[in-house]
Amino acid sequence: MQVKQLKERLLNSNLFKDSFWAVFGNGAGNALLLLAGIIIARFLGKDLYGEYGVVKTTMFYVASFATFGLGFTSTKFIASSIQEHPFHVKNIIQDALWITLSFSVSVALVLFVFAPQIADYLEEPKLVLSFRALSIVIVFKALSTTQIGILSGAKKFKEVARNNLCAGFSLLVLSVPLTYLGGLRGSLLALLLSQAFNVLVNCLSIRKIEAMYERQENFSYKKKLLQFSLPVALQESSFAFSHWMAIMLLTKLSSMGELGLYSASSQWSTIVYMIPSLLGNVVLSHLSSTVSDGNAHQSTMRKIIMVNLLCTFVPFVFVYFMAGFISSFYGTSFAGMPSVLRILTFATIFDACSTVFRSELMAQGRPWTLFVIRLIRDLLLVILVYVLLTIGKGENGAIFYSWSVVSVSVISFFLSLGACKMSPFNSPTN
Repeated sequence: MQVKQLKERLLNSNLFKDSFWAVFGNGAGNALLLLAGIIIARFLGKDLYGEYGVVKTTMFYVASFATFGLGFTSTKFIASSIQEHPFHVKNIIQDALWITLSFSVSVALVLFVFAPQIADYLEEPKLVLSFRALSIVIVFKALSTTQIGILSGAKKFKEVARNNLCAGFSLLVLSVPLTYLGGLRGSLLALLLSQAFNVLVNCLSIRKIEAMYERQENFSYKKKLLQFSLPVALQESSFAFSHWMAIMLLTKLSSMGELGLYSASSQWSTIVYMIPSLLGNVVLSHLSSTVSDGNAHQSTMRKIIMVNLLCTFVPFVFVYFMAGFISSFYGTSFAGMPSVLRILTFATIFDACSTVFRSELMAQGRPWTLFVIRLIRDLLLVILVYVLLTIGKGENGAIFYSWSVVSVSVISFFLSLGACKMSPFNSPTN
């Protein structure tokens, strides 16, 4: 009887439904991305895959900054507006996309112009064309990030899951022939086309939402969105710049091969951390919707922390003990991958809890507090990577980088926990 009641409660829970679609659809999409990554790694080998990792990592880091924080901000504003000011929803959608497009194009132009200098710094002049092609990918990635934020704010997690699954499938299908025929350039072309496809399917989903609301004339949310997004954008820029610098240090002080090991291992780290990552927008959307209800707010936090811990620890144990078997799929050039994989995935346990605390700070309207925590974490990462790689004299660069990631994840966890304890929702008056 208790099992039946629990089942009925879960099926009637909006949080459970949204979480299910976020995990199921996006999880399948990430699995397809992982499979595509393995195929690309086998075709390219460790060194060329390192170059692919430089370009792809640069794309994700720069694109996260190029959204100007609108991925999270649009989720909060849309979720709150639907509850309080539904006649402003269409205004928020259009203004958020306009800001993202304008800012991402500006960032892409800078990357396009300075591509030769970046390639020279890496002592890889042949990457100039790749970085310039990357500037186009950044615009699509930034737009898709904000689009997902908009759909999440409207609690359209089923649509987000379906769209991400389609994008992952498109990358897998395109990667095989294009990488086989064109090598590194072919794999980058597949990445570009899959991102463009993701923007297209997200656009179709957003148009359905816009059709439900009328735009209020002569009312702009641009200023409000920019004001709230400024600290979020600073967080993203801090994250993007520091991680990009750390990758550059790994490349300069160690080798492309070590970067290839790290890039391959980070894919599995992403899989271990998948559920907490996918639930990020779900948690933020629900916390923002219940911001005036302290009991519901705290209940949601407790549930998600337990879910995140369980859903991270189980895959962590699997990856830890199967690291040798996993690395065998990548080929003989990835012989040093198991140690890197075991170390790097350990950080996900701390990140799983930190994700909830970050959503809490965003829902509480404390993005500047979150910025300070992220800035400390990011600065420490660059410092640790430099110090450890220097001490190691370029040897075992991927291992030293992974230990740096673990260290800053632990520090970030305790800083986020301390900040949330100071939140008004943890005061006795609630």
